[in-house]
Amino acid sequence: MSSLNRGHLVVDALATIADFGEVTASELADHLRIGRYDAHAVLTRLNNRTKSGLKRIHVVRYVYDHEGARKYPRAVYALGDKSDAKKPKPDTLANKRLHYHRAKARALTNSVFNLATQWRAGT
Repeated sequence: MSSLNRGHLVVDALATIADFGEVTASELADHLRIGRYDAHAVLTRLNNRTKSGLKRIHVVRYVYDHEGARKYPRAVYALGDKSDAKKPKPDTLANKRLHYHRAKARALTNSVFNLATQWRAGT
């Protein structure tokens, strides 16, 4: 990607945030019709302090509700030179529970003979 395109992406990203308010990187990527990685790169660049010591955007909060994606905190950005919200700590117990149940489900259906096994609630 050339520097000319990046300059347009920065301007377009700032205009999008000004028009719509708070956005995540996925929402910005969908709106500008660019890749996720390009959206993250632009938002990271805007969130860093410039030589004059100002930030153009900041992290307002973190959300977990991006449909169809892995569950981890996603930053929500807004305009302004404010301090970023703290990233939430992972819930290791919930992650262990989730992975335990997925592994158990895989173990039950790894054979043709187990396909007829009934699933019980809570297992």
